[in-house]
Amino acid sequence: MQSTDIEEIKAALWEQAYHPCTRVQWGTAQVMAVRRNRGQLFAQLRGWRSFRLVESVTIERAAHCPTGACDLEDAN
Repeated sequence: MQSTDIEEIKAALWEQAYHPCTRVQWGTAQVMAVRRNRGQLFAQLRGWRSFRLVESVTIERAAHCPTGACDLEDAN
């Protein structure tokens, strides 16, 4: 799904760090951090030193984790 909501993207970045089935991307580049400046969305991409202006990022979550480690709903 495409997203411009910074809180949603930050939550997905946390999931990406701790659960391998979540991916946050801009094009083919992996997003490492996001910020807003003057209403515009900036993302730091893997391998880049500075933040880059982006329109939105793509958040991909697997429907079912093959290892079972990412199934947060089953933790109860």
